Amino acid sequence: MTERGLVLAGAALAAALTLAGIGGAWGFATPSLSSLPKGPVLARAIERGKLVVGVRRYPRPAPAEAPTPPEPDGFDATLARQLAASLGIPLELVGLDPARQEAALREGRVDLLVAGVPASSTARDIAAAPGSYDTGRGLVVALRRGKVQDEAALRGASVCVGEGSGYASAVSQRFGAEPRSYPSSVHAASAFMAGECAALAEDGEVLERLMQNEEWRFYKPLASDVRLPSDAAIRLADGDSASRDYLAAALRQWRSDGTLAKARDARAGNLQFEITLLKDGFVCHS
Repeated sequence: MTERGLVLAGAALAAALTLAGIGGAWGFATPSLSSLPKGPVLARAIERGKLVVGVRRYPRPAPAEAPTPPEPDGFDATLARQLAASLGIPLELVGLDPARQEAALREGRVDLLVAGVPASSTARDIAAAPGSYDTGRGLVVALRRGKVQDEAALRGASVCVGEGSGYASAVSQRFGAEPRSYPSSVHAASAFMAGECAALAEDGEVLERLMQNEEWRFYKPLASDVRLPSDAAIRLADGDSASRDYLAAALRQWRSDGTLAKARDARAGNLQFEITLLKDGFVCHS
């Protein structure tokens, strides 16, 4: 191979490795992102030498005699790691219950919140970076021989959803259903299988995988292509436009470089595994 051919081949290999996420945080920290200005929130994190991010947390399915402590949500944690890597500093995850999330942000115990869609509109003194970090289209499933047999029957019906899920507002606005929130998607699926709700709303990729399992033959898709009406936004203290713009750029890259697709696929696989454990006698501990 000629010298020029070797140079071109090397450049192609480097590009392929970057896209594949080898040798870095999935190619997240690109020069264009790292060169953006950082506002007070991110500047303080860099000076401290650590980015502190509040995320959802929940206990994983476990035998009743050996409950597990709550752990950070994997999807939230993945994005938090990418943000810390883009800043070139370590990450500290803080698992927060819904009622404590915004207080932790206001009190400065966390720099950012990565915890899905807030239950209510973003409160005073808290801003959200433009763009959603969860863009999947949802699916609603119900018992094959249950009371809810079509979309029209969802009006007034209970629908299990995980905490921070945008599908809560989706089923409420589109079908007039009554969402019931649980600590996680696994808890929501467990409650649905126990008969606590008439239906379950979740990312279509997750439910399509589950529907292939033998124990899910009793359920059927009821409504597909359920779109998220609300953004799962990164939240930070209000008044820091530079940090807000940086996070918005990070979200755009999270979507465009394939990182989001990989994270969603990993989430679907993890949830399928965790929900499948329920049939083996494992339980979700509150």
